[in-house]
Amino acid sequence: MSVLFEPLTMGKLHMKNRFVRSATYFALADMDGFTGEESVQLIRRLAENDVGLIVTGYAYVLKSGQHFPDMNGIQTDAHIPGYRKMTQAVHEVGGTVVMQIVHCGSASQTVAQTGGDLMAVSALEGMSVHGRAPREMTDEDIEGIIEAFGAAGRRVQEAGFDGVQIHGAHGYLVSQFLSPISNKRTDRWGGSLENRMRFVMEVARAVKKNVDDDFPVMIKLGCRDHVQEGPALTIAEGARVAAALEKEGICMVEISHGTIDAAARKKWLGITTPEKEAYFLPDAAVVREATGLPLALVGGMRSLPVMERVVSSGIADCVSLCRPFIREPGLVRRWNGGDRRPAECITCSGCFNMEDGKVRIFCSQLKERD
Repeated sequence: MSVLFEPLTMGKLHMKNRFVRSATYFALADMDGFTGEESVQLIRRLAENDVGLIVTGYAYVLKSGQHFPDMNGIQTDAHIPGYRKMTQAVHEVGGTVVMQIVHCGSASQTVAQTGGDLMAVSALEGMSVHGRAPREMTDEDIEGIIEAFGAAGRRVQEAGFDGVQIHGAHGYLVSQFLSPISNKRTDRWGGSLENRMRFVMEVARAVKKNVDDDFPVMIKLGCRDHVQEGPALTIAEGARVAAALEKEGICMVEISHGTIDAAARKKWLGITTPEKEAYFLPDAAVVREATGLPLALVGGMRSLPVMERVVSSGIADCVSLCRPFIREPGLVRRWNGGDRRPAECITCSGCFNMEDGKVRIFCSQLKERD
């Protein structure tokens, strides 16, 4: 049996295999973050097809952290019943699902467009989001957001999820605090790495405080910035953050990127050969030296031999896929059935499409073929 189909247990969370469905934006919620039956069936379908751990699309913990208008939300108790339908549907077919929670900070486009309270870690000269300059967060703002993460963690558990994942990557608020590109503060939230990582440490503590002691709390961590110029979060610093989070009781780190530039984004498109796969593996190797936590590796993996080497090496315990499941929800079942062809996804960035004036998530290549 392939190492990818071996089970993995982290406390009370059990994965039937080493495949993680990495979170992606659903584009299925209403303006207030409420999800419906289409979201339930999307996640249930992944569970039916034996994805070992499913991570939902990100859900904002406060309205001030809303990126897109149809993004999931978890900012009030009124959201719990809708998500409870999702977790029940997954558990009925033997699946495991965790919710990803986030505040998008200065990347909160919907807040900018609707005239909401747009905030940034640091108000930098020339900074603009849809023509608006965000204001710099006060200490009170920061403490309020930390508290909101904690309350969101409680709601996630009450909704029946098997765990919660903090979104600490991709240039959203946790990344904005960690990165010297966006964090120019001179108070206790900025400057040294110890100060810049204070926010994510406090978020982890708030979430842990609001859930049961054995409720799994994970993080998707932007372990370093990928930019060509200027000060940046280094992988050595990212590894130190992961090690500190282990001490706070985080049970898994999903390795990803922080702030990126256009050159990095372009480099990660067009995954057509095994040599282009697993592009964050060197970063994961550095993190592995710093922590014994289970690691999940995301980043362009498409072929079984590459993924088997990643897990067999001990650098990562799981492989995280996102775009391949948009094209092939039944990918894990296909592989387990003996069809070892690589995933059909080539990372063309054709997942986010417009239909009738609304963003829809589907593989445009497959749509054209149909």
